[in-house]
Amino acid sequence: MTIRKWFKQRFDKWLKKNIPPNGKITLTRNNLFILPTWFGAAYLVTCFTLFLLGTNYQNNLILFLSFLLSSIFVSCLLASHKNMSGLTLNAASPEPQFAEQYIAFPLKIEHRPEQGQFIFAFQQDGDGLDALIKDQQVLIYRQALRRGYFNPGRLTISSVFPLGLFRVWTHVDLNWQGLVYPKPIESAVVLDSDGADKQTDLGRSRTQAGFDEFAGLKTYQIGESLKSVAWKQLAQGRGWHSKAFEQAQGSAVWLNLNAQTGRDLETKLGQLTAQVLTLDEQNALYGLRLGTQEIAPAQGAQQRLTCLAALATYGINRAVV
Repeated sequence: MTIRKWFKQRFDKWLKKNIPPNGKITLTRNNLFILPTWFGAAYLVTCFTLFLLGTNYQNNLILFLSFLLSSIFVSCLLASHKNMSGLTLNAASPEPQFAEQYIAFPLKIEHRPEQGQFIFAFQQDGDGLDALIKDQQVLIYRQALRRGYFNPGRLTISSVFPLGLFRVWTHVDLNWQGLVYPKPIESAVVLDSDGADKQTDLGRSRTQAGFDEFAGLKTYQIGESLKSVAWKQLAQGRGWHSKAFEQAQGSAVWLNLNAQTGRDLETKLGQLTAQVLTLDEQNALYGLRLGTQEIAPAQGAQQRLTCLAALATYGINRAVV
């Protein structure tokens, strides 16, 4: 084990003990760090050099300049710490996202009007998107590489206000936990159709349901997928409409994990995810079977979210990844 790795482990252990996870944190002197920047260190060396020159040559003007610059340095120390002290962080629940995409973690900040110029970044983030700051709402992005429950790690908040002589920062764990859906994988799997008898062998009763049969137009509802919008009619000035599809014989479609052709579990879950999204766009009636877990046939946004959540958490414990 290298010295750097050993020190990092010790520091992480100290952070966990002294700054424990909490959805709401107020920054005080107990959880803030402050050190001079490289510019601040050079500034301090300059003040000391001027003091030596003034003392050596008994030049009162140089001594006055060194004392003036030193007083600015100390004042900046107090102002930099005050700028971060009292800042309150209140984390909100992130929206679920698909694997290999960025999750936006929302954060509400409460501060005095004179406070500002904060920088937000995850401690373990190397190539993430820049944080989006608007008024008292902040969105910090972190890429989720695989499905399940995702904790982005500690958030680093820093500031070099007002003159860049000092950097004040903290590492906080806001106890975020986002849900990550499997990455959709397109497949040519034929959907299983299930009639009134649930005991029918899906392998023998497999038929292609008519989900691509256009049934007409309906009034567009806010929240529907833009892929279902009838753009041609919109361009003709006939207003917002969405395309409606019908399924064959009104039967419910069952999506079954065992019916997928993927080579591994993650591929099969990705194929099911793509099929759930397709059926939802077509407003179809569908259910989901994942081993012993069964989600009854339904349609609409709630059914989509329920199925995607089941796919995201299948086979894993409620532990962050």
